[in-house]
Amino acid sequence: MTYTLLNHIQGKIGSRWAHFVKENGVDQLLIVAVDAAKYTHKVLLANFYGDILIKPFEIDASESGFNRLKKNVELVMKEKGYEKVVLGIETTAHYYEDLVRLSHSENYHVRIINAASTAQERNTLMNWSKTDNLDLMTIVQSVIHGRGTSNELRSGIVLELQKLTRARRNLVQTRTALENAIRVHLDQVFREFQGKSIVVEGKRRHIQPFSEL
Repeated sequence: MTYTLLNHIQGKIGSRWAHFVKENGVDQLLIVAVDAAKYTHKVLLANFYGDILIKPFEIDASESGFNRLKKNVELVMKEKGYEKVVLGIETTAHYYEDLVRLSHSENYHVRIINAASTAQERNTLMNWSKTDNLDLMTIVQSVIHGRGTSNELRSGIVLELQKLTRARRNLVQTRTALENAIRVHLDQVFREFQGKSIVVEGKRRHIQPFSEL
């Protein structure tokens, strides 16, 4: 299906989300909000209207933890008759990536939400506190409002290029920090190393006795 940028107020991403919601029906959508962390994730199950179906609970950042999440999802789907799972998760370092892969394997519709989007939802609620449960609620609200993307994680050559690019950027930043530290020490023990100002034919010029570091 072709999506244009002009058929929805949120552009192409909003158009895709609107189509997904219309196709499945809001009453058939089970929203699973996940606040990912290094060791322990927090999860909240709600419907499209924001009604909490299972209060926030914790799962281990492991396959057994995901199995507990899946068990609760299956329980609610059986009791309430939901047909489609929408898992909303905030981009927290790289801790969310395994959950995204496992969710895709279960055929969940995954919405990856930028932290700025949840912050915007929190500001909309005029609630400036920072708690895990509030984060879960803002993730649910972000999903309902169509924020985030449904893109799969990068893989193959794209993932390799991303890793190489990030590694190079880190090396460049490390080199720059080291050069700056060296210059600071040189300024203290050999001020003229980085050059000095002289007057040539009535004009002031900067000369360097040595090449750049």
